[in-house]
Amino acid sequence: MLISAMTFNVGNGLAQPWQLAELLKRNRVDVVGLQELAVEQAEVLAELSSLYPYQVLVPTGFTGKGLLSRHPIVHQEYLALYPERPDLRAVVNVGDTALQVLVAHPPPPRLRGTRVVFDSMAISQIDALAGLAREHPPAVLLGDFNMTPRNPMYARLVAGGLVDAFAAAGAGRGWTLPRRVGQAARFRHGLHRLPLRPVARVDYIWCTPGVNAEAAWVGSDAGSDHLPVLARLALPAP
Repeated sequence: MLISAMTFNVGNGLAQPWQLAELLKRNRVDVVGLQELAVEQAEVLAELSSLYPYQVLVPTGFTGKGLLSRHPIVHQEYLALYPERPDLRAVVNVGDTALQVLVAHPPPPRLRGTRVVFDSMAISQIDALAGLAREHPPAVLLGDFNMTPRNPMYARLVAGGLVDAFAAAGAGRGWTLPRRVGQAARFRHGLHRLPLRPVARVDYIWCTPGVNAEAAWVGSDAGSDHLPVLARLALPAP
């Protein structure tokens, strides 16, 4: 069975609610994982019940998460894998297939000496997310991972058996960040509204073996400092 998936860091309110709603209406993606979901964004998404009858919305701003699905969500839970940065896990019934969906947002790596590295808790968080995906296939892991493919943790996920949908089926560089100045400068001279040219790929749709990426692409701007990533995926037969 074919499904479409999207991951999008909506910038803690930067993505204008009406732009976010229009993006979703235009693409009609089956499963959408959101990071940094704010209250005003969630209020508009809740009104899209005809398109997304199944929703998990936790609009806590920077730590916020969301999952929108056109298929039944039969289980949901928050994962406390990193202090004050909970991730979201759900099971979505796509026909006869129970698809595990993880929505994640690990903290960014920090400069230590001459290297940019994740702290030990972030490494454990990413390892745990990958482990959950592998333990309950088929699974997709959607999120802003705050790392480029050059980061050692990227190679670690690949070595662990996960497939980067864009690397497998996308074209071009897949850059998603920064589309504009982030939330820290949101109220300084209107800089948060000026579009920038992204130079890094940090947003991912990871798949377990058996979930085949047939196409992947970067979506259009909806006002956030990130661009969304979308993929068309073939699920294994149940």
